[in-house]
Amino acid sequence: MLDNNNFAFIRQLVEDQAGIAIESDQDQFVACRLLPVAQKHAFDSVDTLIAQLRNRSDRHLIQEVIESLVTHETSFFRDAHYFDELTERILPRLIARRGTERRLSIWCAACSTGQEAYSVAMVLGERFAQQLNGWHIELLATDLSEISLQQARSGRYTDVEVQRGLSPARRAQHFRHDGDGWQIDDRLKRMVRFQQLNLTSVWPPFPEMDLILLRNVLVYMSPATREKILIRMQRVLHPEGRLILGSSESSGIPDARFATVRPETK
Repeated sequence: MLDNNNFAFIRQLVEDQAGIAIESDQDQFVACRLLPVAQKHAFDSVDTLIAQLRNRSDRHLIQEVIESLVTHETSFFRDAHYFDELTERILPRLIARRGTERRLSIWCAACSTGQEAYSVAMVLGERFAQQLNGWHIELLATDLSEISLQQARSGRYTDVEVQRGLSPARRAQHFRHDGDGWQIDDRLKRMVRFQQLNLTSVWPPFPEMDLILLRNVLVYMSPATREKILIRMQRVLHPEGRLILGSSESSGIPDARFATVRPETK
């Protein structure tokens, strides 16, 4: 268990560095997540680890601590209703609007270990390959965690990971069994560019984005941070583009380009 001062310090550090709001009753969760980091670096306790963090001079250690507290939950084709909407309505409309330029830019803004970005790549290949033949397609996927991005770039997943959201047909089409895991097809790997990015830090120059996927991210952030990120995304979103939030999220910003895709109710 963390004492109040150390817990308050970690909450402030994570919000300052990543915009993530840790709830006031999550002290035990934080202590459990930080213990393996403390053990890895041979600190005798989590409190000793936090004492090292207080001078904020070890940027690598701060990043490691933040990554240990970030939620990395993801899966292939997470929330089937969302990918149905993407395939049947959102992408066809965007492709029709961009037919003259023959360019399409898509950004998965918190891609974790890559399943969402690769799912989008599968949809593009399966449903729109002929329509997009000869187009310039940019599929950018970013995340705070360099550890997660290393797996995403490798395209290698466990049995459990490929069974979450992938049909046997898709697994057979896009993966090959390799030892104790599964390797995604090189063609899909070439479609996605993975890049480390903290959404609360300075962004590099972006092209105008036709589609931004920001699902299940803002729910972990403070209201001020959510607004800051969304305002910045307004600036990089194409005038006819779409930004998609998670089914439990809303932007709070009056912009017709921002959408929440929720399951159909019957």
